[in-house]
Amino acid sequence: MTAMRTMTIATHPSAKYIVHAVGLLLVVAGIATWARVLYKPAPPAPVARVQATQADPAGDVLATWFGPGELRANIAVKGLIKSADQGVVVLAVNDAPARPYQVGETLARSVTLKAIEADAVVIDKAGTTERIAAPVIPQPATPGIARATPAGAAR
Repeated sequence: MTAMRTMTIATHPSAKYIVHAVGLLLVVAGIATWARVLYKPAPPAPVARVQATQADPAGDVLATWFGPGELRANIAVKGLIKSADQGVVVLAVNDAPARPYQVGETLARSVTLKAIEADAVVIDKAGTTERIAAPVIPQPATPGIARATPAGAAR
């Protein structure tokens, strides 16, 4: 009987094969990573939060003591920004700290901001409109940039 010899050849992958396989895995991993980053759905647009306006609590308490009727509102214009279609005005209502308001917001009971103009605001007090002028900023005597002279130097 002839003995048949089985020859086992140990196959070890060559270094060249290993380098190519690792490179291919890195390319696939890179493509998968960038695909995940680039095709991520866009986050939803942030919804503008409208700050809840609170009427003057002290004024409301006084109004309930003296019965129904128009509430007097002491409104001072501290500043305003007006564009063609929008605007924001900073008002101090009934000696409270100044805060920003937009058209349509309630300033006090039965008092709302009706319009913002370039130099004034228009309020609606229980159906009656009233225009309140904004303060005028004084302009410098010399327009433009003026050269400053050091103290003690003669002109």
